Amino acid sequence: MSENNSVAGIFSGHGQIKTPTYKEQAYRLIKEAILYQRFQADTIYSQEAICQELGISRTPVREALLELQKENYIRFCRGKGIQIVSLDDQAIHDILEMRIYLEMAGAELAAQRATKSDLDYIRECLEANQRHHRTDNIIQNYRIDHQFHRSVAKAAHNALLYNTLDDVLNHYLRFETLTVYQSQTFAQSIVDEHQALYEAVKNRNAQQARQAAEEADRAAQTASAAAQSALAAADEARRSLR
Repeated sequence: MSENNSVAGIFSGHGQIKTPTYKEQAYRLIKEAILYQRFQADTIYSQEAICQELGISRTPVREALLELQKENYIRFCRGKGIQIVSLDDQAIHDILEMRIYLEMAGAELAAQRATKSDLDYIRECLEANQRHHRTDNIIQNYRIDHQFHRSVAKAAHNALLYNTLDDVLNHYLRFETLTVYQSQTFAQSIVDEHQALYEAVKNRNAQQARQAAEEADRAAQTASAAAQSALAAADEARRSLR
């Protein structure tokens, strides 16, 4: 029986077991609060208040904020705290445009390159979308929705495309009204578009997958705008009854 005291490389590709640092946890929580609009754009927040809310010291929070500043989520206001950066109309247009073209390219490549494990993962994400879209947990629904889109992009096996789309999907949440999954009609239409996209990728039909990705994105944008209009009309009707 031989012995080998070296395990170098045995876990290569699988990473190491590690606990997120306070800075990493602060980064994730603050970024999530920005993406899901719990922090309001153009509003100034005290760093001390953020530290108290997170229950950690100033150093890891500041390190997290510095990273978020590099990604243009926040800016420092000397002597006041941090301000959440808003997106102007041009930035929103650019994000919407980029998302459509990235998803179209990703779907087309996924139809050509997806492995069995890729297809299994896309199906799992789709099934999660189908199970949960009727629930009232709006943030969970958006997480599942975007995870489906990421699963298709991952199957394209192009790291640059995936990382760029991942960033675009995050920025998309900064102005998305988060209303689509409040309407069962709109939510079901999105799930149906996802089903069509999955089938096209599974059937290796690259052109159909590209078209399905475009239709899914445009349907989501239309549903979001319509849901927002419906909510605004309902709010106006309630105010008129007061």
